Amino acid sequence: MNFINVEHLSKDFGQFRALNDINFSVAEGRSMAIIGPNGSGKTTLVRCLLGLVAPDSGRADIAGLPYDSGHPTRVGYLPEERGNFQRDTPLDVIRLFGRLRGLSYSEATSQAYDYLDDVALTAHARSPIQTLSNGQQQKIHLGLTFIGSPDLLVLDEPTRGFDPINQAIFKTHLQRQLHEGTTLILVTNQMHEVEELTDYVLFLRNGDQHFAGEVKDAKQKLGGRRTVLTYTGELPASARKWDLNVQATGTAVMDSPHEVGSAKELLGQLVSDGAKVTDFSTRLSSLDEIFVSVYGESGQFGSLN
Repeated sequence: MNFINVEHLSKDFGQFRALNDINFSVAEGRSMAIIGPNGSGKTTLVRCLLGLVAPDSGRADIAGLPYDSGHPTRVGYLPEERGNFQRDTPLDVIRLFGRLRGLSYSEATSQAYDYLDDVALTAHARSPIQTLSNGQQQKIHLGLTFIGSPDLLVLDEPTRGFDPINQAIFKTHLQRQLHEGTTLILVTNQMHEVEELTDYVLFLRNGDQHFAGEVKDAKQKLGGRRTVLTYTGELPASARKWDLNVQATGTAVMDSPHEVGSAKELLGQLVSDGAKVTDFSTRLSSLDEIFVSVYGESGQFGSLN
């Protein structure tokens, strides 16, 4: 069952087209990353999905309906611009959001303390949020998003400002939510998060849909295959027929279409002709490499998040 359906969605702001004919779906309990440089339409798309901005054409449905305040789906939304609860305490604010998601006072209090304990903030449970560091405040905002086990999580750059330890804590909590069947929309340009946390990916460029599909299909269709070999001595004359880039003494690289056959053929011929190959590897392009390939040739490259 598709939990999210976006069909022919477009949005204009005056003469500026922010989104142009966007189409994708996400099954219940699955996850999608939305990526692209600043100005590509990511935040506008999320706001259309959550009913904060009305599209000019097309639909954005959650569980079969446009989202509004009366929608039965419980949503945890972490916006790009965080809320301002500076004078409140972490316990009070997280408990409030739990109550808004239908928890009893005792349930919300218990879950709030459990979360604060997990992220090492129990000692600050009753301290004003304004006294906490930026990283600690970011963990509080994530607690507001996670409490009550929402049906849908929409996270916009959730690990901004996190060190590797806090990134690991975040991933543990998010993976727990996903394991329980939560659907996820993740806005990020951290390609390792896309690789580790999402099933699908949507590439936006200048408001247009460049690609939407499974992460593995993105690698197949948008990337290529990079083959790297190291050797001693000289390469045989037969190596000239291959489009090899000799990067340093004893290292050569071949970029080719994603089929693995050409890499195997290269290795077989070189070894047959006497090349002393000491190491050989072939892999599909990484999402980082694809990101640079997709956006590096566009005018948006200078404004990457």
